[in-house]
Amino acid sequence: MASPASEEQYRREQEAFVSNHGGTTPQEIIYTLLPNVCGVLLTTTILAVFRDYTHRNVRVVIEFVLTVIPSILCCTILSGYVGTVCVVMILISAANISVLGIKGKGTVRKGTNFLGLPMRPVTGKRPFITNFRALTNIITAICILAVDFRIFPRKFAKTEAFGHSLMDTGVGLFIFANALVAPEARDLSSHRQAGFRETLTKNMKNCIQSCLPLLLLGFGRFAIVECIAYQKHVTEYGIHWNFFLTLALVKLFTGMITSTINSEYSLFSGIWILGMHEYIMSTTGLKAWVLSNEPRNDFFSANREGLISIPGYVGLYFISVAVGRLIHSTYRNAEREYTLQHTHKDVSVKLFGFQLDASYNESMTLCIKLSLISAQACIATLFCDMYFNVSRRLANVGYCTWILTLTTILLTLLLLVEIVLDITDYAASESHVESKTERLRRYFRLNLKKCVESKRDGDKECVIRRTLEIFDAINYNGLFFFLLSNLLTGLVNMSMYTLYAQQTVALSILVVYMAVSVSSILILYRLQISFKL
Repeated sequence: MASPASEEQYRREQEAFVSNHGGTTPQEIIYTLLPNVCGVLLTTTILAVFRDYTHRNVRVVIEFVLTVIPSILCCTILSGYVGTVCVVMILISAANISVLGIKGKGTVRKGTNFLGLPMRPVTGKRPFITNFRALTNIITAICILAVDFRIFPRKFAKTEAFGHSLMDTGVGLFIFANALVAPEARDLSSHRQAGFRETLTKNMKNCIQSCLPLLLLGFGRFAIVECIAYQKHVTEYGIHWNFFLTLALVKLFTGMITSTINSEYSLFSGIWILGMHEYIMSTTGLKAWVLSNEPRNDFFSANREGLISIPGYVGLYFISVAVGRLIHSTYRNAEREYTLQHTHKDVSVKLFGFQLDASYNESMTLCIKLSLISAQACIATLFCDMYFNVSRRLANVGYCTWILTLTTILLTLLLLVEIVLDITDYAASESHVESKTERLRRYFRLNLKKCVESKRDGDKECVIRRTLEIFDAINYNGLFFFLLSNLLTGLVNMSMYTLYAQQTVALSILVVYMAVSVSSILILYRLQISFKL
């Protein structure tokens, strides 16, 4: 392994290595992320096939090998073979589903569904949201270290001014993932439970409590970076600014705004904020100033990227809340409908003289809604890219519509995977009471909502969906996982010259790095230790 003439020279090489990149196409970014979705399907079906032969810890290893390692490979040495990886994953998953159908000729074990997984009510967390949030953290963690190695394609590194890149999506995906499960997204009431003053006081108290740890992390990161002379990509956030400070201010401003505007108007709030953000930047010269090489001789100019981009992220947050409200309201309305009417949704179509009857549930309805949103967001992104360009540094309207497009596509695909697994579960399994056809019918008609009280022991048997344990663990301590990844990234960079690492060495380090991060967070999850940052 070669070495630089001096530490200062190497630091300059590192900064140059991650700077001045133009990115790639949005299609390639979506293409690169597809193996993550296929990995969920593959892992779930493989664990189901071998459910009787695997220990809990072995299952975790399988989860890591089939979800995290493919993500590492597709972001590095296999970035040119993503299509092949996806095809292989889908074919193996299809074979697994066939095996499950053959093995399903028997009774379903009590306390588990056909996939052999522990039961939990569907009315709680949405598995596809859990998967999306966990994958966001995993992809971000991989990229923040991989970018320092030469095996990471430069087209995936952060863009300098305009364009699309994989790493540019990180902060946008993170804000979107947090907004999906925010109180504003879950609270579907149209009226305030308290007056303006009480709401403002409560929101500000909660905001300060949640912002303080982020502010401390942000200032702490800046102090450490300055003390150890760690490399800085100045045009990312600025000289002193960083991701934690951006997240803190976004929390603060969104808390203040939701004190005055009801969450049901989140979509309009987000669109208005983004519109004003773009208008002010374009008419006042802010856009040109942020992207220029003007001196950074005071705090505001030194951190202009981080400060000017905040309104964009606030607008993105509110639009994300609107998507979250759509998701939660779809399930809640379907549950209320079934409770009151005990009916199911049917569609009947006459085609070429044949009468086609089918039933559908809320997941399928939501899948269509999300796909329509992604199509509309895609059109908006193309329009904005034509007139405003897409800039992560500015968090402009083009960037926010691009993030909306990407996230809704991923959510649609993850929800589709969930639907396929549920249909497979119910179509393939066969109990001593119901035929396969009857079970498939019950899947659609009961919307996976009805819990049957066991007369023998009083336990509730609920048809459920399931997520991977490492995904649950990451979501349980999401921000701590990101913080740990940052610390380990810094440790690796201080321990070796990443620019001169051989391909096998770089890959080995990335795998070990992710293994340490995931195993640490998994231990905390099993011990039920949560760090509320």
